[in-house]
Amino acid sequence: MTGLEGTNISKGRIDRAGRLRAEFLVRWREVGNDALQEFATGDIVEADDLIALWRSLHARPLSIVGANLRYYLREQAPSITAQRLKRHATIVDKLTREPRMNPTQMADIGGCRAILPDQEKVDAVTRRVQKNWTVMRTRDYVREPKPSGYRAVHHIVRRKDRLIEVQLRTPLQDIWANQVERDSRRLGIGLKSGLGSELMHAYYAQMSELFALREAGSEPDAEFMQRLRDRHQAASPYIEGEGERRRQR
Repeated sequence: MTGLEGTNISKGRIDRAGRLRAEFLVRWREVGNDALQEFATGDIVEADDLIALWRSLHARPLSIVGANLRYYLREQAPSITAQRLKRHATIVDKLTREPRMNPTQMADIGGCRAILPDQEKVDAVTRRVQKNWTVMRTRDYVREPKPSGYRAVHHIVRRKDRLIEVQLRTPLQDIWANQVERDSRRLGIGLKSGLGSELMHAYYAQMSELFALREAGSEPDAEFMQRLRDRHQAASPYIEGEGERRRQR
């Protein structure tokens, strides 16, 4: 059995820890502290330690990918880069939302993001990444946006046997994604997971389309703008929180 760096711990053991921790979280959400009677505390603590170990093993590969990405961006200035390790709690939460997911299959524990001036420069960096890196898969959410309206180009790359996600966005794509993220935190709703009012999602999708038109050098017609205003009006109670509170009563 091949162990992880400096340990005798296998990936299978990490995956078992992930499943146990996700099962515990599901039960805790259902019955609260009574879940402690169904699981051994020591097993949960060990599972958390193993997930934390797996997370830490992405730090060095993430740093390398981030440095390489910044090198590619020198010719595309101005640009902004950021990198992060997914928080422990977020990893566990994702395992509960995706029961078939194992920690060792999770491709976004380590992630880099670059904001480039326009789509042409995003595509230029994409070509370099695909030519020179070990790219496991690419998802082009610009040509095929998510139903939510999310747009960006994602690459999953392998570096030192770890999967690292690289996100490439334009400024307007980043503004849109950050606004949805802020609203999600403010309202306590997993908007990125499709939760919340459909009226909110319809408005966000329309705004994303507006941004895409403007980045392409086009202006929307009067019918488009009226539809946007109508969707904003319908979504406003939910964006402000009142509609969601009424729905949950």
